Amino acid sequence: MQCPRCNWQNPASNTQCFSCQAPLPVPAAPAQAAAAGKSKSRASKTAAAKAPAQSARAGQGNGLVFPSIWPRLGASAIDALVMAAGMIVLIFAAQLTYEGLTGDTPPFWVAFAAGLIGWFLPAFMDAWGNGSPGKRAVKLRVVNRKGQSPGLLRSFWRHTLKYTVNLLLPGLFHHLQQMIFGERAMHNALAGTHVVTRQADPRAVQAAVARAPSVTGAGKFLFAVFGILALVVVGIVIGVNATGDSKSDNPLHADIIRLDLVSDPVRRLAENHYRRTQKFPSSLDELGISAQSLHDSGFSKVEMNPVNGVLRFTIAGAPSTDGTPSLAGKHLVYVPELRAERKGGGVRRWECGSDDIPANDRTYSCRHDASAFAR
Repeated sequence: MQCPRCNWQNPASNTQCFSCQAPLPVPAAPAQAAAAGKSKSRASKTAAAKAPAQSARAGQGNGLVFPSIWPRLGASAIDALVMAAGMIVLIFAAQLTYEGLTGDTPPFWVAFAAGLIGWFLPAFMDAWGNGSPGKRAVKLRVVNRKGQSPGLLRSFWRHTLKYTVNLLLPGLFHHLQQMIFGERAMHNALAGTHVVTRQADPRAVQAAVARAPSVTGAGKFLFAVFGILALVVVGIVIGVNATGDSKSDNPLHADIIRLDLVSDPVRRLAENHYRRTQKFPSSLDELGISAQSLHDSGFSKVEMNPVNGVLRFTIAGAPSTDGTPSLAGKHLVYVPELRAERKGGGVRRWECGSDDIPANDRTYSCRHDASAFAR
């Protein structure tokens, strides 16, 4: 036994140090040492048992981590309604804004871009906010593999998969994806996201997400096969429509476009006249246009209504007698749309139409029916 004072090694039977005569500590009995070891073991087991119990109680107090299918379906239904309302409002606002700034009919890409923003509204909220309206209503949220909010691209990919494949292939496809991806659903599995309850403890969420099974190789293979088949079917449909019988371009459309451009200076003069005098002209003389210059432009006559400002152009030429498509003798009608006085007044734009040219022979810009203004 080593002396605690001088470090001299003494026999185990000594009670005093041989070197410095200091008393040596008495060794503990074997039974006492065993009892002390057992008490320490029981204490460690009790602490280890308490830790999972406390964790379980914390998890129960914060609700289940993964919700059932019904709250998720309710959140999806609410998000679909919000998405549809957002698309309608944004498309309508974009079209009005474009018409107000340019005075022209908005092209297709304006409505498409606005509708696309409305389509991705829930995805924006899942990525940057506290969750989409549906998930906030039922107290859910979307997280990634680390238990954090998903990024914008991941949220877009998840949203696209959810509202395209699931809605286009309902019923049997829902059971098929449950067999492959389980309750997690295909869009979450492929996007690397999870839907969890908002009340769940963040540590419990991270542990549950880490234990969640990933997509197997067979699942990815089946999804790739179904994706390729879907692309093939879409390609066949597009090819059939593209190569099928379709109407050839109407030769009168080019004439409508040319005459619409030619009539633009007359409309501008009418606008300036109204801006100066606050009334519409009643004759070509007030606009400074001669009958010869009008005929050279492709029109034989212009009738102007001084009350409502409607311009009715008669297209020059003799009507066809052999059945050949012709616009000669027919009319283009322009109805002015006035701007509100608080916005400066004047003519906002002209609505192009006709009272005797069939709708199929007119372009989209001259789609309005002007039968009420025929003379």
